[in-house]
Amino acid sequence: MAESVAGDIPTYAGVTKEHKFKLEDFGTRYIQSLLNPINPTLGTKIRTAWLEYEEGKTAEARFIRDMDKLECMIQAYEYERRTFGEKDLEEFQGLSSKISSATGKAWLELLQQEREAHFSKRKRRNPVVFFIGAPGIGKKTQCALLCQRFGFQHISLDDVLHERSDDPTYPHAEFVKDCLEEKVDVPRELTVSLLERKINEGIEEGKKWSLVNGFPECIQDLLEFEEKVGLTHVNKLCLHPRIGKEAGDKLDIAKSIQDFQVRKTEMESHLKAAEGYFKEINGDGNVEEVHGEVTQAVKEFIQHMEGRA
Repeated sequence: MAESVAGDIPTYAGVTKEHKFKLEDFGTRYIQSLLNPINPTLGTKIRTAWLEYEEGKTAEARFIRDMDKLECMIQAYEYERRTFGEKDLEEFQGLSSKISSATGKAWLELLQQEREAHFSKRKRRNPVVFFIGAPGIGKKTQCALLCQRFGFQHISLDDVLHERSDDPTYPHAEFVKDCLEEKVDVPRELTVSLLERKINEGIEEGKKWSLVNGFPECIQDLLEFEEKVGLTHVNKLCLHPRIGKEAGDKLDIAKSIQDFQVRKTEMESHLKAAEGYFKEINGDGNVEEVHGEVTQAVKEFIQHMEGRA
């Protein structure tokens, strides 16, 4: 609470412990002064609790000091995740030596394990091609042809969801089945975890590239995937066939096509601004003609990835 008045004073700011204590002490005194006219008892309790925390002599104070340091480390880790591994805030890990309680050490170990797994995962460079497109464009056909030609792993989100919904060992099987039957979107977090699991299965089988069909549907899907799966683990490549004449003439999917164009624009802008790669293919033409253009795009993706290796 003292920081609400004195501000957050980091260790690298060059402020001595004595001066930092004085600033925060006056902060709590100000809060106490504000409360005195309406609830002086509460003001006194807040200041007493802060002094107890600063002195660190009671078990409660020592525990809260541990939690304060652990919270700082958690925030640093969350920032590392939000920046997709671009930031490595290793300096905050030095706080681990100052955590002494059994509970604090147990939680610290869990945090360190998760952080280690996070960076280990990002060191792997197994590219993913997201094949998105408007309804009726023939995405599954093109995916099958690409996987046959390049040896990619083909992951259809719809197939993955149906597979898990029929798996009695999967804890969310009934929930996923209900979502599919009622045409309700499966929660984004769950979808991403299933895709990551499928991608990892392909990696274990020697499939260096994965071709994903049916995902992402929107920019929020893409951002969730980036944060949870990672940029270095997955190179964001996206194929988008334009709407073919046959698909565009179907009135029953006209609105779906229009909605897709809006979502596609957001994802395209993000991909082009990031380290990923985006290619748009004209879907007007027969299967062979479109496949020729799609194949050329994938070759460019491979060259792009090899150039980053």
